[in-house]
Amino acid sequence: MGHLAESAGVLHNVSDQFFNGVTLGMLYILVALGLNIILGLMGVINFSHGAFFMLGAYMAFTLAPHVGFWPSMFLAALIIGAFGMLFESTLIRPLYRRIPEYTLLLTYGTAMIFEQIVRRVWGDDAVRYPNLPNYLSGSIELGSFQFPIYKDVFLVLITVLILAGVWLLVNKTNIGMIIRAGTRDAEMVKILGINMPVMFTLVFGIGSFMAGLAGALAAPVYAIIPSLASQWIILTFVVVIVGGIGSFWGAIVGGLIIGILSSLMELISPPAVELTGFIIMGLILLVRPRGIFGVEGLFE
Repeated sequence: MGHLAESAGVLHNVSDQFFNGVTLGMLYILVALGLNIILGLMGVINFSHGAFFMLGAYMAFTLAPHVGFWPSMFLAALIIGAFGMLFESTLIRPLYRRIPEYTLLLTYGTAMIFEQIVRRVWGDDAVRYPNLPNYLSGSIELGSFQFPIYKDVFLVLITVLILAGVWLLVNKTNIGMIIRAGTRDAEMVKILGINMPVMFTLVFGIGSFMAGLAGALAAPVYAIIPSLASQWIILTFVVVIVGGIGSFWGAIVGGLIIGILSSLMELISPPAVELTGFIIMGLILLVRPRGIFGVEGLFE
Protein backbone atom coordinates (compact mmCIF):
# COMPACT_ATOMS: atom_id res chain seq x y z
CA MET A 1 0.00 0.00 0.00
CA GLY A 2 2.86 2.34 0.84
CA HIS A 3 4.42 1.89 -2.61
CA LEU A 4 1.06 2.48 -4.31
CA ALA A 5 0.49 5.68 -2.33
CA GLU A 6 4.01 6.86 -3.14
CA SER A 7 3.55 6.09 -6.85
CA ALA A 8 0.22 7.92 -6.88
CA GLY A 9 1.85 10.92 -5.23
CA VAL A 10 4.67 10.98 -7.78
CA LEU A 11 2.16 10.70 -10.66
CA HIS A 12 0.12 13.54 -9.19
CA ASN A 13 3.19 15.78 -8.89
CA VAL A 14 4.28 15.00 -12.44
CA SER A 15 0.78 15.76 -13.75
CA ASP A 16 0.67 19.06 -11.86
CA GLN A 17 4.04 20.12 -13.24
CA PHE A 18 3.04 19.03 -16.74
CA PHE A 19 -0.05 21.25 -16.73
CA ASN A 20 1.97 24.10 -15.23
CA GLY A 21 4.40 23.60 -18.10
CA VAL A 22 1.60 23.80 -20.66
CA THR A 23 0.48 27.12 -19.16
CA LEU A 24 4.03 28.45 -19.19
CA GLY A 25 4.46 27.16 -22.73
CA MET A 26 1.38 29.06 -23.88
CA LEU A 27 2.87 32.33 -22.67
CA TYR A 28 6.20 31.44 -24.29
CA ILE A 29 4.33 30.82 -27.54
CA LEU A 30 2.63 34.22 -27.50
CA VAL A 31 5.85 36.10 -26.81
CA ALA A 32 7.92 33.99 -29.22
CA LEU A 33 5.32 34.31 -31.97
CA GLY A 34 5.48 38.09 -31.78
CA LEU A 35 9.28 37.99 -31.89
CA ASN A 36 9.23 35.44 -34.70
CA ILE A 37 6.93 37.61 -36.79
CA ILE A 38 9.36 40.51 -36.50
CA LEU A 39 12.50 38.40 -36.91
CA GLY A 40 11.17 36.08 -39.61
CA LEU A 41 9.48 38.70 -41.76
CA MET A 42 11.72 41.73 -41.21
CA GLY A 43 15.05 40.27 -40.10
CA VAL A 44 15.09 42.62 -37.09
CA ILE A 45 16.76 41.22 -33.96
CA ASN A 46 14.55 42.97 -31.42
CA PHE A 47 16.01 42.76 -27.91
CA SER A 48 13.35 45.20 -26.71
CA HIS A 49 10.67 42.54 -27.18
CA GLY A 50 11.03 41.37 -23.57
CA ALA A 51 10.59 44.97 -22.41
CA PHE A 52 7.33 45.16 -24.40
CA PHE A 53 6.18 42.01 -22.57
CA MET A 54 7.04 43.63 -19.23
CA LEU A 55 5.32 46.90 -20.19
CA GLY A 56 2.20 44.98 -21.19
CA ALA A 57 2.06 43.44 -17.69
CA TYR A 58 2.49 46.82 -15.99
CA MET A 59 -0.10 48.44 -18.26
CA ALA A 60 -2.67 45.76 -17.43
CA PHE A 61 -1.89 46.12 -13.71
CA THR A 62 -2.34 49.91 -13.91
CA LEU A 63 -5.51 49.88 -16.01
CA ALA A 64 -7.38 47.00 -14.34
CA PRO A 65 -8.67 48.93 -11.28
CA HIS A 66 -10.12 51.62 -13.56
CA VAL A 67 -11.51 49.73 -16.55
CA GLY A 68 -11.83 46.08 -15.48
CA PHE A 69 -10.30 42.81 -16.64
CA TRP A 70 -11.15 42.55 -20.35
CA PRO A 71 -10.56 46.21 -21.25
CA SER A 72 -7.26 46.21 -19.34
CA MET A 73 -6.05 43.19 -21.35
CA PHE A 74 -7.01 44.67 -24.70
CA LEU A 75 -5.91 48.24 -23.98
CA ALA A 76 -2.54 47.11 -22.61
CA ALA A 77 -1.85 45.12 -25.79
CA LEU A 78 -3.12 47.95 -28.01
CA ILE A 79 -0.95 50.54 -26.25
CA ILE A 80 2.16 48.37 -26.58
CA GLY A 81 1.33 47.63 -30.22
CA ALA A 82 1.02 51.35 -30.99
CA PHE A 83 4.20 52.05 -29.05
CA GLY A 84 5.97 49.35 -31.08
CA MET A 85 4.91 51.02 -34.33
CA LEU A 86 6.25 54.36 -33.09
CA PHE A 87 9.45 52.64 -31.95
CA GLU A 88 9.99 51.03 -35.36
CA SER A 89 9.20 54.12 -37.43
CA THR A 90 11.43 56.49 -35.45
CA LEU A 91 14.37 54.37 -34.27
CA ILE A 92 14.63 51.16 -36.26
CA ARG A 93 13.64 52.23 -39.78
CA PRO A 94 16.76 54.40 -40.29
CA LEU A 95 18.93 51.34 -39.58
CA TYR A 96 17.47 48.95 -42.17
CA ARG A 97 20.28 49.54 -44.66
CA ARG A 98 22.98 49.02 -42.07
CA ILE A 99 24.39 45.78 -40.70
CA PRO A 100 22.05 43.86 -38.32
CA GLU A 101 24.33 44.49 -35.34
CA TYR A 102 23.24 48.14 -35.33
CA THR A 103 19.63 47.16 -34.70
CA LEU A 104 20.65 44.57 -32.12
CA LEU A 105 22.65 47.13 -30.13
CA LEU A 106 19.90 49.75 -30.41
CA THR A 107 17.16 47.44 -29.17
CA TYR A 108 19.39 46.05 -26.42
CA GLY A 109 20.12 49.57 -25.20
CA THR A 110 16.49 50.69 -25.35
CA ALA A 111 15.44 47.56 -23.42
CA MET A 112 17.69 48.63 -20.55
CA ILE A 113 16.31 52.17 -20.76
CA PHE A 114 12.71 50.90 -20.60
CA GLU A 115 13.56 48.75 -17.58
CA GLN A 116 15.01 51.73 -15.72
CA ILE A 117 11.99 53.88 -16.62
CA VAL A 118 9.72 51.19 -15.16
CA ARG A 119 11.81 51.13 -11.96
CA ARG A 120 11.39 54.89 -11.73
CA VAL A 121 7.62 54.83 -12.29
CA TRP A 122 6.50 51.63 -10.51
CA GLY A 123 9.49 50.93 -8.26
CA ASP A 124 11.66 47.85 -7.75
CA ASP A 125 9.21 45.90 -5.61
CA ALA A 126 6.96 43.28 -7.17
CA VAL A 127 3.33 44.26 -7.74
CA ARG A 128 0.34 41.97 -8.13
CA TYR A 129 -2.55 42.16 -10.56
CA PRO A 130 -5.88 42.98 -8.85
CA ASN A 131 -8.45 40.26 -8.27
CA LEU A 132 -9.74 38.38 -11.29
CA PRO A 133 -13.46 38.30 -12.17
CA ASN A 134 -15.39 35.65 -10.26
CA TYR A 135 -15.91 33.48 -13.32
CA LEU A 136 -12.12 33.23 -13.82
CA SER A 137 -11.30 32.61 -10.17
CA GLY A 138 -11.31 29.27 -8.42
CA SER A 139 -10.60 25.83 -9.83
CA ILE A 140 -12.20 23.02 -11.78
CA GLU A 141 -11.95 19.62 -10.09
CA LEU A 142 -11.48 16.52 -12.22
CA GLY A 143 -10.96 13.40 -10.12
CA SER A 144 -8.05 14.08 -7.81
CA PHE A 145 -6.81 16.99 -9.91
CA GLN A 146 -7.67 20.66 -9.54
CA PHE A 147 -7.19 23.04 -12.47
CA PRO A 148 -7.16 26.78 -11.77
CA ILE A 149 -9.67 28.26 -14.19
CA TYR A 150 -7.55 31.21 -15.27
CA LYS A 151 -4.14 29.57 -15.43
CA ASP A 152 -4.93 26.10 -16.75
CA VAL A 153 -8.13 26.68 -18.73
CA PHE A 154 -8.55 30.29 -19.80
CA LEU A 155 -4.92 30.90 -20.82
CA VAL A 156 -4.85 27.75 -22.94
CA LEU A 157 -8.13 28.54 -24.71
CA ILE A 158 -7.34 32.21 -25.34
CA THR A 159 -3.89 31.31 -26.70
CA VAL A 160 -5.40 28.82 -29.14
CA LEU A 161 -7.84 31.49 -30.37
CA ILE A 162 -5.03 34.05 -30.77
CA LEU A 163 -2.87 31.57 -32.68
CA ALA A 164 -5.75 30.79 -35.03
CA GLY A 165 -6.24 34.53 -35.63
CA VAL A 166 -2.55 35.13 -36.37
CA TRP A 167 -2.37 32.16 -38.74
CA LEU A 168 -5.42 33.41 -40.65
CA LEU A 169 -4.00 36.94 -40.81
CA VAL A 170 -0.64 35.85 -42.19
CA ASN A 171 -1.85 33.11 -44.54
CA LYS A 172 -5.39 34.00 -45.61
CA THR A 173 -5.56 37.80 -45.93
CA ASN A 174 -4.27 40.30 -48.49
CA ILE A 175 -2.14 41.97 -45.83
CA GLY A 176 -0.55 38.65 -44.98
CA MET A 177 0.18 37.89 -48.63
CA ILE A 178 1.77 41.33 -49.13
CA ILE A 179 3.92 40.87 -46.04
CA ARG A 180 5.12 37.42 -47.10
CA ALA A 181 5.78 38.62 -50.64
CA GLY A 182 7.74 41.56 -49.30
CA THR A 183 10.07 39.30 -47.37
CA ARG A 184 10.93 37.44 -50.57
CA ASP A 185 11.31 40.39 -52.95
CA ALA A 186 10.73 43.82 -51.38
CA GLU A 187 11.76 45.66 -54.57
CA MET A 188 9.16 43.89 -56.69
CA VAL A 189 6.45 44.64 -54.14
CA LYS A 190 7.47 48.32 -54.17
CA ILE A 191 7.18 48.36 -57.97
CA LEU A 192 3.59 47.15 -57.59
CA GLY A 193 2.85 50.28 -55.57
CA ILE A 194 2.88 48.77 -52.07
CA ASN A 195 4.37 50.97 -49.36
CA MET A 196 6.73 48.50 -47.69
CA PRO A 197 7.90 50.84 -44.90
CA VAL A 198 4.29 51.15 -43.78
CA MET A 199 3.84 47.38 -44.01
CA PHE A 200 6.96 46.76 -41.92
CA THR A 201 5.71 49.24 -39.32
CA LEU A 202 2.44 47.29 -39.23
CA VAL A 203 4.32 43.99 -38.84
CA PHE A 204 6.37 45.42 -35.98
CA GLY A 205 3.16 46.68 -34.40
CA ILE A 206 1.57 43.21 -34.63
CA GLY A 207 4.62 41.61 -33.02
CA SER A 208 4.65 44.23 -30.25
CA PHE A 209 0.90 43.76 -29.74
CA MET A 210 1.54 40.05 -29.20
CA ALA A 211 4.25 40.78 -26.61
CA GLY A 212 2.03 43.27 -24.80
CA LEU A 213 -0.90 40.86 -24.81
CA ALA A 214 1.29 38.05 -23.45
CA GLY A 215 2.49 40.35 -20.68
CA ALA A 216 -1.06 41.38 -19.82
CA LEU A 217 -2.23 37.75 -19.72
CA ALA A 218 0.77 36.80 -17.56
CA ALA A 219 0.12 39.62 -15.08
CA PRO A 220 -2.49 37.72 -12.99
CA VAL A 221 -0.21 34.66 -12.78
CA TYR A 222 3.26 36.00 -12.03
CA ALA A 223 4.72 38.73 -9.86
CA ILE A 224 5.21 41.84 -12.00
CA ILE A 225 8.78 43.11 -11.69
CA PRO A 226 11.10 45.16 -13.93
CA SER A 227 13.46 42.21 -14.49
CA LEU A 228 10.71 40.41 -16.44
CA ALA A 229 12.16 42.15 -19.50
CA SER A 230 15.58 40.51 -19.28
CA GLN A 231 14.23 37.17 -18.03
CA TRP A 232 11.74 36.70 -20.84
CA ILE A 233 13.74 37.98 -23.80
CA ILE A 234 16.46 35.35 -23.30
CA LEU A 235 13.93 32.53 -22.99
CA THR A 236 11.98 33.86 -25.96
CA PHE A 237 15.04 33.76 -28.20
CA VAL A 238 15.71 30.21 -26.98
CA VAL A 239 12.15 29.22 -27.97
CA VAL A 240 12.51 30.86 -31.39
CA ILE A 241 15.85 29.16 -32.07
CA VAL A 242 14.59 25.75 -30.94
CA GLY A 243 11.43 26.00 -33.04
CA GLY A 244 13.12 27.65 -36.00
CA ILE A 245 13.37 31.31 -37.02
CA GLY A 246 10.50 32.28 -39.30
CA SER A 247 8.27 29.33 -38.44
CA PHE A 248 4.74 29.71 -37.07
CA TRP A 249 4.57 26.07 -35.96
CA GLY A 250 8.12 26.25 -34.66
CA ALA A 251 7.11 28.93 -32.15
CA ILE A 252 4.28 26.70 -30.94
CA VAL A 253 6.32 23.51 -30.65
CA GLY A 254 9.35 25.30 -29.21
CA GLY A 255 7.24 27.09 -26.60
CA LEU A 256 5.57 23.90 -25.44
CA ILE A 257 8.82 21.93 -25.33
CA ILE A 258 10.64 24.57 -23.27
CA GLY A 259 7.66 25.23 -21.01
CA ILE A 260 6.85 21.59 -20.22
CA LEU A 261 10.42 20.35 -19.80
CA SER A 262 11.40 23.36 -17.66
CA SER A 263 8.41 22.72 -15.42
CA LEU A 264 9.15 18.99 -15.11
CA MET A 265 12.76 19.81 -14.24
CA GLU A 266 11.42 21.36 -11.01
CA LEU A 267 10.82 17.79 -9.79
CA ILE A 268 14.25 16.50 -10.78
CA SER A 269 16.65 19.34 -10.05
CA PRO A 270 15.20 22.79 -9.24
CA PRO A 271 18.59 24.58 -9.57
CA ALA A 272 18.82 23.30 -13.17
CA VAL A 273 15.47 24.74 -14.27
CA GLU A 274 17.02 27.89 -15.74
CA LEU A 275 19.45 25.76 -17.76
CA THR A 276 16.79 23.51 -19.29
CA GLY A 277 16.04 25.74 -22.27
CA PHE A 278 19.72 26.20 -23.11
CA ILE A 279 20.39 22.46 -22.90
CA ILE A 280 17.47 21.75 -25.25
CA MET A 281 18.63 24.50 -27.61
CA GLY A 282 22.16 23.05 -27.70
CA LEU A 283 20.89 19.55 -28.46
CA ILE A 284 18.55 20.80 -31.22
CA LEU A 285 21.27 22.89 -32.85
CA LEU A 286 23.64 19.92 -32.91
CA VAL A 287 21.28 17.87 -35.07
CA ARG A 288 19.34 20.63 -36.86
CA PRO A 289 21.04 24.06 -36.89
CA ARG A 290 17.95 25.82 -38.33
CA GLY A 291 15.71 24.57 -35.52
CA ILE A 292 12.89 22.04 -35.66
CA PHE A 293 10.77 23.85 -38.29
CA GLY A 294 13.28 26.46 -39.42
CA VAL A 295 12.83 28.10 -42.80
CA GLU A 296 14.83 30.79 -44.53
CA GLY A 297 13.36 34.24 -44.98
CA LEU A 298 9.69 33.29 -44.82
CA PHE A 299 7.14 33.08 -42.03
CA GLU A 300 5.08 29.95 -42.68
